[in-house]
Amino acid sequence: MVATLPQWEDFWRSGRIVSCPTDSTDGYTGNVRRLWEEFFAELPAGAQILDVGTGNGALPLIALDCARKRSVAFEVHGVDLARIDPRRVVPDGQRLFGNTVFHGGVPAEAMPFADGYFHAVAGQYSLEYTQREAALREIHRVMAAGAPARFVLHHASSIVVTIAHESLSHARELEERAAAFSDLREYVAAERADADRAARLHARIVERIQHLHRLADQSKGSRLLADMLPALGRLFELRQRLSPGEFAQAVDRSYRAFKAGEQRLREMIDVALDEPAMQRAADQARGAGFSDVRFAPLIQDAGTLVGWQLDMISAPIPGERSIAP
Repeated sequence: MVATLPQWEDFWRSGRIVSCPTDSTDGYTGNVRRLWEEFFAELPAGAQILDVGTGNGALPLIALDCARKRSVAFEVHGVDLARIDPRRVVPDGQRLFGNTVFHGGVPAEAMPFADGYFHAVAGQYSLEYTQREAALREIHRVMAAGAPARFVLHHASSIVVTIAHESLSHARELEERAAAFSDLREYVAAERADADRAARLHARIVERIQHLHRLADQSKGSRLLADMLPALGRLFELRQRLSPGEFAQAVDRSYRAFKAGEQRLREMIDVALDEPAMQRAADQARGAGFSDVRFAPLIQDAGTLVGWQLDMISAPIPGERSIAP
């Protein structure tokens, strides 16, 4: 894992709660949400909870909601290697996150917590991005004896990864076949200097954009083109209001965001686990000191595979404090 994560930091600055929503809602819903509600419902009042790879705090929000419904309080901490600030970037974040403490720029392999501090550890689409053996040892270190841990990891055959593959295919179409960014730059330059060439470029752009719209309409789940095409349209409209230098900067910003999204998709596909890899992850958890290690495919309400569910217990170590009953 790299030391800085601009592709993720830019994404989290958008204020989005999750990077892989379970439906059109910006958050976890259905069976995925119930999975976490059941996990937090079993914890005692005052439990200290750690969310590994918290992003913009999707799991802390569920934990806090569960605590409010039970009229209890939790102490929630979220760590992420990306430099996150959910309180500032998430709409109404100061109120929503209560006393949650976020620790940005913190690797899961070296966390600033005392031994045995947490009564529970959680993480969704995060453990697979870490140096797993080191992260599991560190997670075990900060957990009280007998404390539960639950992780959801990317499954190599899940709908999430399938959509990521389709999105990458669409990204190649947009950048290489349709040449959307380079055509836009060329057109604006020609529009200011060569009207005939600008007209030819405009006709080519219209034809290529129509092709991309057809792909978007045929998509089985990817939103890459549905999001990028309006963004390119807004850039096209800006060309008459901005100076050449300002317009070039606007195009560059949009292109960097596009490439960062492409990088996130590749990373997701790279870290997704098939069953043998998931078995190795379970063995690594046992080697790190966890007991009762179990994993199974995680199915969303409509029978859709969305990941792996990994559950385990921090095995007691002599002298380590235990979770309150």
